[in-house]
Amino acid sequence: MVRRMILAAFAAAILFMSWTSLEAKAEKLLVVDSAAIFSSSEKSDLENTLAGLSNQYSMDIVLVTTNDADGKSSRDYADDYFDYNGYGIGADRDGILLLMDFDNREVYISTSGKGIRYLTDARIESILDDIFDAGFGDGRYFEGAEAFIASTSSFLAQGIPEGQYNEDEGSNSISLFDGLIGAAASGASGLGYFATTRKRYKGHPAPLAFNFRDSSLVELGIASDNLINEYTTSRIIPVAPVRSSGGGSLGRSTTHRSGSGRSHGGGGRKF
Repeated sequence: MVRRMILAAFAAAILFMSWTSLEAKAEKLLVVDSAAIFSSSEKSDLENTLAGLSNQYSMDIVLVTTNDADGKSSRDYADDYFDYNGYGIGADRDGILLLMDFDNREVYISTSGKGIRYLTDARIESILDDIFDAGFGDGRYFEGAEAFIASTSSFLAQGIPEGQYNEDEGSNSISLFDGLIGAAASGASGLGYFATTRKRYKGHPAPLAFNFRDSSLVELGIASDNLINEYTTSRIIPVAPVRSSGGGSLGRSTTHRSGSGRSHGGGGRKF
């Protein structure tokens, strides 16, 4: 009897954990249309496509629309929505979120984990180009969402660009203290150079070694040049090829810290 009770309790625990896991998975929607811009069929199509893409690359690829960003910028809203709603797969919370923000009038792409490495700054700009080229700015929101999925899918298929690197956005900025120190140092250096130069040139003017007014002779004549022949030579100047996204700044993924303290990449565009 005791053994049966233990087995029954163990089985119940397994069922409860499985049910909880399935419920949590079902609640994690990949299309959250709070702005109600998609029809039921459009929303279903987007959800199914994103689910397939997410499973293929083991990351959450999410689309969110909103009319109220809670007073936040599009970047903060997108990052926080991703962080605080359980999105992201694995220890690094791999994922990509597209926010259509009708409050701030901005389309924003937030990346996390390996999503940061796949979607460099240059690739994000290219995806935004595709979204707006599809007519998003003219109210063709479903076409814009489809363009996001197609463009993102293409870059995911290409893999992480060779030479890709993450760079925190704060690494290119200087503090106010550093700026003041630099200004003071450059000012002192400039004043020192000015004083030295002024001292070197200070003194009485030396007399002219040659009296050019009394000793010069100028004779002006008439000269003319006749154009005999004229030749024109032309050649094609080769254009340097555009570098791929594997090197230089084209391979950079600029990152920042969200409100939760996690690292995100991303970029947006107003409409």
